[in-house]
Amino acid sequence: MARSSEYWPGFADLSPESERYKRIWHILSSANFEHLKKRGIDSRRRHQPHLPPDVSCSINLTHFASGFDNLVVELAFSDNVCWVAQIPHRDIDSNIRTSLLSEIATINIIRKRTSIPVPQIFDFETSTNQPFGYPYVFMQCLGGRTLDNTLAVSIPLQHHTKVAKQLANVFMELQSLTFNRIGRLWCGDTAEESVEIIAMAWHYSPGPLETSLEYFYNQRQGENREITAMHPNNPDWLTAGWVLKTALAQIIIEDRVRGPFPLCHLDLHYGNLLFDNEYNLTGVIDWSSAQAAPIEQLSVCPEFVIFPGLSEEENRPILELKNLVIQFIREMEKDTEKTPSLDHQQVNIKENPDLTRLSTYMASKSAEITLRQYMASPKGSLWAGKVVAKLIYGNNITWEQLKEVYGTMPLF
Repeated sequence: MARSSEYWPGFADLSPESERYKRIWHILSSANFEHLKKRGIDSRRRHQPHLPPDVSCSINLTHFASGFDNLVVELAFSDNVCWVAQIPHRDIDSNIRTSLLSEIATINIIRKRTSIPVPQIFDFETSTNQPFGYPYVFMQCLGGRTLDNTLAVSIPLQHHTKVAKQLANVFMELQSLTFNRIGRLWCGDTAEESVEIIAMAWHYSPGPLETSLEYFYNQRQGENREITAMHPNNPDWLTAGWVLKTALAQIIIEDRVRGPFPLCHLDLHYGNLLFDNEYNLTGVIDWSSAQAAPIEQLSVCPEFVIFPGLSEEENRPILELKNLVIQFIREMEKDTEKTPSLDHQQVNIKENPDLTRLSTYMASKSAEITLRQYMASPKGSLWAGKVVAKLIYGNNITWEQLKEVYGTMPLF
């Protein structure tokens, strides 16, 4: 099977004017990669005490992958073993360290408790005060590659059923990893201690949170503050903020308000899924934003976004793939046993064998409203507000009528 690194673009898909290009260029030109190669060999010897003494390591600095947060380079050993080094390229601060340790803890838990294909972690460094100069994580180089477009578009129709079943299994196994509170997973500075839930600094209200209502309300109001700052007293934008705020009543599952809360990837799209040539799922990558979150959040998958600007025929493959995934989740849920929460925080959660299931929610209009809420940035909230208004009110209430009610009403 081809290594995913064989498809890495390097600088080819980055604009020289972009901030990401500049940050990556700075790392590649300033970091001590000779030290990183030495650390790679040292780590190999810790894992393989009988490694031959003449094994060497090389890194091709023109051949790499990059995402929103991380630069990834390949450590190619002379005995045909390959690892990858994940290096944060954003501003290095205490939040980066916490995020890195949380991601490591999350991957370790997934490897231990599920069959979801994630890379093995070999070694890591969270400090900048060491010869390489940047934090890094050594991990397994998975086989397969990312696709060039969304699953429904990129994958031949005859493989949709297979892919849908694999994706459904990912959702089911994440649903089985439950927690009593909302936030990042944390297993201490070594990533080996018992799991606990810690705050998420970027969720407008760090927490850890104990209810789904807090989670969605705080996030919505945080984005509404950005809307009002960008468009003060603008009737259309105020209306959009109110529509998205009142839509929370459509989103929340009442019997799930206090959990249990499943593990959520938060960015489960084709760029973070690896497949071999037969469309077998070989890897789910980039767990940097993963957290325990409401089951409503678990339902969100960018691969299920229906585009209003496309025809029904063009959207059909997306809708059919989504329905296949829901069908497989529903079948898997019949044989699922309740598992205890992995964190040990004592909260008042009543046992309820009839909690709303993920498949039921994913098939509802509420799930589409949740998806539109989550996918909309503050800059895209006007468009999202109009889409959500149409989902809630249909043709019974117009945007102009909503604007008469909310267009002058303060959001705070």
